[in-house]
Amino acid sequence: MSEAKLFEIFKNSLNFEVSEYLVEELTELQKDIINDATFILKDNIVGDVKSFGGSMKKNEEKFKEFMKQAETELEKDKYKEIKKKLKEYLKKLSELIIKTCVAIIPVKEMPWVDVVFRTIPRIIYNDKVELLDNSIAYCGEIKCFIGRTTLYGEIKDQEPLFAPFTGNLDLGDYKLDATQNEPKSQLFPYVSALINSLDSAITKNQLAKYHEEFQRHGDPICDFLMKDDELVNSMKKVTTALKSGRITSDIAVCSIAVPLPSEKKSIVLITDESQGDSRYGNCFEALLRLSSSYCQVPSQGQQTPTQGVSVSGSTGGGIRTPGGQELKTWTAEELSSEAQKRLTAQPDLPTWSEEELGKFAEERGSGIPEGMEVWKEEELQDLAEKRRRGGLNIPEWQPDQDMSECSSCGYSLRPGWTKCPVCDTPVGEKPSEEVKEEPKEPSEEVKEEPKEPSEEDQDEIIEQEDEGKEETDP
Repeated sequence: MSEAKLFEIFKNSLNFEVSEYLVEELTELQKDIINDATFILKDNIVGDVKSFGGSMKKNEEKFKEFMKQAETELEKDKYKEIKKKLKEYLKKLSELIIKTCVAIIPVKEMPWVDVVFRTIPRIIYNDKVELLDNSIAYCGEIKCFIGRTTLYGEIKDQEPLFAPFTGNLDLGDYKLDATQNEPKSQLFPYVSALINSLDSAITKNQLAKYHEEFQRHGDPICDFLMKDDELVNSMKKVTTALKSGRITSDIAVCSIAVPLPSEKKSIVLITDESQGDSRYGNCFEALLRLSSSYCQVPSQGQQTPTQGVSVSGSTGGGIRTPGGQELKTWTAEELSSEAQKRLTAQPDLPTWSEEELGKFAEERGSGIPEGMEVWKEEELQDLAEKRRRGGLNIPEWQPDQDMSECSSCGYSLRPGWTKCPVCDTPVGEKPSEEVKEEPKEPSEEVKEEPKEPSEEDQDEIIEQEDEGKEETDP
């Protein structure tokens, strides 16, 4: 198991809650942070700002007891390899408490009744244990029900985006009691759980899924927010964990909006991890524009989702895709009404008479379409000749006018030749009209081989021989 994983297991086993050490008495450092966080709101603040800061004086005995439990956990064999680094973590817990402060700011003429500011000091392990105290967060509850948990973040080498969240939020061991009357934005452990959920793999996967599988389009709320250029520009000013280098992954989520069904409200939260003092202005500006935009999102019908859970079905006749996206539906009467509106709102299009159409047809038929290439007859003949020669531009051979032809075989003769190189006919000699026959060699006579006489001829020969014998006999 990696050291980073062992470090996270050790932290989770301790279940340390910094809210148990918050007091109203602030240190000078905490006062300076609260002043910077509230300065941009001074013209809209009504009433007193409630401020809290971490202090080791509160629950001092409880902290000592916690440290004893941590030392006992540290003695387990699985932490043997990083025992020294885990002790450094325990030493930094007191510094983490001191650098934690919260302010509840009552405001007017804004989307919220109260704005909550807080610092987010973190003890992280990256080859070594270190405390990061630059992160801050603003959050507030808007008086509108957005109907769906919505994220904002960025992916490496991509433009930032809004994305819907489907499923249950990873709040760790925290369980929200919906019956509590206190505003959820002022519940320190709940806001801490929301902030921690931004780094959860479940949350990051939602952003990646909407980017890759849905091409950043399809959710009505996210589509509406992405069209607001001023909002998008303000959100880009926020420094995410990807820009600050706090995380090594390629995805960072810095904002979340969660619907609160029981109160018909929604909580909006934005974090910023930059180092400069501009983080206060950038983070608050983004929260203000985002909260205002959520209040302007068109109603998508009645929805009753539970917190952090998307609705697979719909109420009031709505339809949802398997991915949780809501599709708008219309009744037959609404469709008919829309059709009539479109008919009456048709644009003023030009019209033509039958004679004008006929005239246009003649002009188009007699003319040559614009851009069409035209060839002359001579060019076509040249093209045909080139194709006949196989596409090679070889000139046709023409005999020299000074050359004559052989009177016998027709071969071309160059000037100065005395006889034809083919038939040896002298140049200028006319061909003889009479054709002399060459004497034929006497042919040998063909001797016929004697044929054997037939049977009848043999009989006649025998008879003649017999008659001859009779005449010669005395």
